[in-house]
Amino acid sequence: MLKAISKQREHVEQHGKHLIRRGWRTWIHWENLPWLNPLFVGFLKTTGLWRRGFANVLDVQVEQTELAFTDLPELFDGFRILWLSDFHIDKLDGLTEAMLSKVGELDYDICILGGDYSFHHVFTDEAAAHMQQIAAALAGRSEVYAIMGNHDHYAMAEVLDAAGVTVLLNEHRSLERDGHRLHLIGVDDCHYYKAADWHEATAGLNGDGFKVLLSHSPEFQNKIRHADVDLYVCGHTHGGQVCLPGGVAVVTCASVPRHCVKGRWQHKTMTGYTSRGVGASSVPVRFNCPGEITLLTLKAENNHEAHEEHEG
Repeated sequence: MLKAISKQREHVEQHGKHLIRRGWRTWIHWENLPWLNPLFVGFLKTTGLWRRGFANVLDVQVEQTELAFTDLPELFDGFRILWLSDFHIDKLDGLTEAMLSKVGELDYDICILGGDYSFHHVFTDEAAAHMQQIAAALAGRSEVYAIMGNHDHYAMAEVLDAAGVTVLLNEHRSLERDGHRLHLIGVDDCHYYKAADWHEATAGLNGDGFKVLLSHSPEFQNKIRHADVDLYVCGHTHGGQVCLPGGVAVVTCASVPRHCVKGRWQHKTMTGYTSRGVGASSVPVRFNCPGEITLLTLKAENNHEAHEEHEG
């Protein structure tokens, strides 16, 4: 059953824009200066880079990564998570088909949708139709879970729920194999809505088991520095989306260390992974930073090392 909308999310949805503020820089960010987008579009079209940039969006790549943990239960050794985030699907014609084609070639145990289903910060029928198509295709293969991002309205959670997706709004679900548990802890958006609530999401959760935190943005790590989390999976940054040669991000739209902008990262004992996202937002182009379909394979480190030693 879909959880009711929180008062925090409802307040932001009903009362309009929420300025993103980060320390002394306050509101001076790309997200709060929308007039920069048409200027950038004009530059791309004038220089002939527009079509190439959009073609890059449709060339979404599969990233397969193994993550080893000493405390992963043996029965979850080899557990595969398909993580798909940052679709922005209603303004990216052809992306739904391109993504589903590549996902269809992958083997995985569960699928998780990481938020930002709409291109703009509004709910559209077009985005809903695309996400219904995607959810139906994915739900036919495995259990599908989802969280909400900074571009999403509660109406999209209702669409996903009706399509058979389990939407986690500051709540958790536990997967069990012969008494061993893997906990999926999904928090609401921490970036725009400021609606993520760790205590609510973990209410009633036992201390045992392997904990996977699902957050749209890596920024929530600032709120859980002392929490017992094994794996933090997120998106939001798009890896920069438009990067310098070598993949150096110019704009990240997240207050996190640079090493947390994309790929694997570590914070003390917690392992993190930030996806570059499936689609693109603000301006529908990508440069030096392809979109990403993420397949994470969890490995029990002790078991893996013992197996290698036995083979040697």
